Amino acid sequence: MRIILAGIAILLTFTSATGISQAPDPPKSDSVSKHLTWDVVSIKPHKQIESGGSMYIHPDGFEINNMTLHSIFWSAFDFKSEDQIAGWPAWANSDRFDIRAKMTADDAEIFQGLRGDERDRQWHRLTRQILEDRFSMKAHVEQRELPVYELVVSNQGSKLKESGSDSPGGSSYGPGKISAKKTPIKALIINLSGNVGRVVIDRTGLTGKYDFELTWAPDNQPDAGPSIFTALHEQLGLKLQSAKAPVDVVVIDHLERPSEN
Repeated sequence: MRIILAGIAILLTFTSATGISQAPDPPKSDSVSKHLTWDVVSIKPHKQIESGGSMYIHPDGFEINNMTLHSIFWSAFDFKSEDQIAGWPAWANSDRFDIRAKMTADDAEIFQGLRGDERDRQWHRLTRQILEDRFSMKAHVEQRELPVYELVVSNQGSKLKESGSDSPGGSSYGPGKISAKKTPIKALIINLSGNVGRVVIDRTGLTGKYDFELTWAPDNQPDAGPSIFTALHEQLGLKLQSAKAPVDVVVIDHLERPSEN
């Protein structure tokens, strides 16, 4: 499963029974016509003083160790930028939790058979379920005019070459590096947003699938190479330009510390 801390901004149009507005899902096959749910959820405060946290994905669920609720929230929605979350209580950025969640064997089998966007939608819904049921989360979505970056083709033209490979393709990401085979611009947009701290909007007009590598100096190693902005221009013939645009923002109206179990 792809677990990332940034993603695509969700469009939200109606209010669900839990009180958070969200876009209706597209029609699903009979195998996933019902919403999957957790069979067992255990939440405990992480009482040891230590840095770092972890998230492990299992076939029937996941376990989180020593993570703040703010970090967990990124698995509940498709975000590109920190600006898309508002209204956090202070403890959500400081209190740390250990969480175990497990599905029934039947739901786990259905989930493992999902692919792509459908799998992501179910994962976000399952994570939101924990926030709503155990942390009493209530939230709404509003559009705000925010600083964004537009990804455009540079004046010299794109250096991206369409993939001629028959392989299924894929991408790998690391600090200061993206390697991609047969990959659409959408995947690059997602990763760029997580690295530049703003929502990135595709204005390239490029619709193919491409093979490329992008390398730049991570923020903590400024002398290790070009900035991500320079690397985009020099290596891919693309550039990020500042703009403002309406962006969906999830506003937390209510959040409670959970009872321990």
